[in-house]
Amino acid sequence: MNVAILGAGFIGKRVIKNLLASGHTVQVLDRNPCPDEFVDKVKWITSECQDQRSVEKVLQDVTVAYHLASSTVPGDQHVDVAIELKDNVVSILGFVDSCLKTGVKRIVFASSSSVYGVQHSMPINELAPTNPISTHGIHKLMVEKFLLLAQHLHGIQVRILRIANPYGPSQSILGRQGFIAMAIGHILNNSPIILRDNGKPVRDFIFIDDLAEAAVQAGIQEKLPSVINIGTGIGLSLREILNQIEKLINCEVKITPTESRQVDIPVSILDVSLMNSVMRFIPSTSFQEGLSITLTYHGLIPEIS
Repeated sequence: MNVAILGAGFIGKRVIKNLLASGHTVQVLDRNPCPDEFVDKVKWITSECQDQRSVEKVLQDVTVAYHLASSTVPGDQHVDVAIELKDNVVSILGFVDSCLKTGVKRIVFASSSSVYGVQHSMPINELAPTNPISTHGIHKLMVEKFLLLAQHLHGIQVRILRIANPYGPSQSILGRQGFIAMAIGHILNNSPIILRDNGKPVRDFIFIDDLAEAAVQAGIQEKLPSVINIGTGIGLSLREILNQIEKLINCEVKITPTESRQVDIPVSILDVSLMNSVMRFIPSTSFQEGLSITLTYHGLIPEIS
């Protein structure tokens, strides 16, 4: 198939690799220039995902379009609401219109487990109420609703992936998202890791290779539900994560205890039985294996020859 990727960040790059490995033709729109690894392998357009001309250009002759770009993260508390709404909701409505105009058959959208907000029953399945407590979660949920409306009105297929917490090599250790990546950044910088609420928050972590393969399957499989949780169904507290890191690097890490924030969800574990059954996909990387690979990538543990 001809596939378009809007947003070639941490997730996008890995999805591109998997699509190419499966023999698909890939066209990419991203604000950054094409990395060396993709030169002469993909059609790359360097532009903002909000630029309508560029969006229509990358969607030409495409069957499946992935929208993987976002300028907010779940932990954001202070944002310019008008700007972020324009960048993360209004621009995606333009993307949907462009998909309809260019004849795209299927849209795959990277949503987030943050749309569920605070839940009192675990694990969280796709039918749970959606009450996000962050701007990021609200934006994702708004886009979900507009995508489902486009599917209802125009017949375009929609695959909404409510993604858990991805981690793995090449995730930015200097960014605002990803507890494991940020922890590694602090360790390498010999600075304390900010640990909220004594490390009690629990999250569902999925290794990037597994997430990318699930995303590819969501795009190429014909008959799937419109909304699917993508995770492992296993919850780990932030303190447990640090304990495992300390064990693997054989060193105690520095921490700065701090209070939780209003946007912090106490526990988030996804029910992935739908993904396992209808997609016939089960993540193959254990957390310890994925964490070891990630720490090795950053030079914190020696590479096994």
